[in-house]
Amino acid sequence: NIGLIIVDEEHDSGFKQEDSLKYNGRDLAVVRGKLHNCSVILGSATPSVTSYHNARQQKYQLLNLTHRVGSGSLPHVTLIDLSKEAKQKRKSVLNRQFVEALQRSLDREEQSLLLINRRGFSASYMCQECGTAVGCAHCNVTLTYHKKNNSLICHYCGYSVSSQLICANCRSSQLVPMGVGTQRVEEELRELFPDAAIERLDADTASDRKKFLSLLNDMRQRRIDILIGTQMIAKGHHFPHVSFVGVVWADGGLNMPDFRAAERTFQLLSQVTGRAGRGASEGRVIIQTMRPHHYAIDLARSHEYEQFYQKELAIRQRPAFPPFVRLACYRVSGKIEYEVRKTAENLAAGARSYVAEKQIVLEVLGPAPSPLEKIKDKYRWQILLKSPHSATFQVLGAYISDRRSSVAVGKVHIALDLDPDNMM
Repeated sequence: NIGLIIVDEEHDSGFKQEDSLKYNGRDLAVVRGKLHNCSVILGSATPSVTSYHNARQQKYQLLNLTHRVGSGSLPHVTLIDLSKEAKQKRKSVLNRQFVEALQRSLDREEQSLLLINRRGFSASYMCQECGTAVGCAHCNVTLTYHKKNNSLICHYCGYSVSSQLICANCRSSQLVPMGVGTQRVEEELRELFPDAAIERLDADTASDRKKFLSLLNDMRQRRIDILIGTQMIAKGHHFPHVSFVGVVWADGGLNMPDFRAAERTFQLLSQVTGRAGRGASEGRVIIQTMRPHHYAIDLARSHEYEQFYQKELAIRQRPAFPPFVRLACYRVSGKIEYEVRKTAENLAAGARSYVAEKQIVLEVLGPAPSPLEKIKDKYRWQILLKSPHSATFQVLGAYISDRRSSVAVGKVHIALDLDPDNMM
């Protein structure tokens, strides 16, 4: 006897189930609402472009909340241009204004949140002689340096090696950490503010659920002055004594090979900005970025969701991406690269032949290696499908499934993902 279904933070990618049966919990909630003839509320301060488009097209009813709870004002946001800092060859990862804002917060006995969308000490370990980054032996990704145990770790399969190694390309021993991670920020803050209570919340520290809940409780009880974290600190938390929020580096997500890269950057920055000034104190936010004029960052600074939506809509019309079309992705994986590539080629050729024969409206893109081409010793290729009608995916999927034995080469796994959320 369901009367109401509420999906809070409906834009969050955590609703998408990526393993085994692939589905989106938000979309399933809408389907259940229809089945039970009940209302469904999709709540978000930064709704997904697709959901907001559905509301603008009157598929959903749009309800705007124009004021903050408690009638509080939105925080003042300042952008720091890191490209100017780079020219000055500063070694610190924190700008002077950034440090001064933290000091003011400490002087007033208020709390601060610092977001950096990367765990570890540094993004990668790189050879100073030839510029080669140390990669995982099992995945086509670079390893992340963790200073605490002086090791390089793969965040996909867990493979790790000591940082005391030589370059596989030129045999040089001159390898150094590059980029910024949560551990490096924590270390610098402890040097700057030795008397402050500083904690870090990322996938490394949050793997223990008790410790995770304990950290959140300490934050609520004001036993922490500065909390550093990844995306998990940006959403849903209510810390009324946080007056300052700092984004150490805002650009990481913009470089992802995903048409939603700007949308996710805007959402993350808007969400973490919303953690500041939720109590009596006025909120202040500083965002460090190499691209202060990028529309996702600039419009997040000014809290302009409607302008961001219009900009994204214009970009996604040509070439067409959601909400103008639906997407489906065939992913092929296996341990032998030739078998994976050949299967993907056969699958794409079969799909194109069927589309031409039946004259259905469907575009086949690829095949191509996945951006993360190898994970846990398995090679990965993918084919992207575009169509304005989801029924065409079902028809093509049935056709491919019936002919799987003639498409597949060797021991490979073929998976179809409708409305893929992770394009990596």
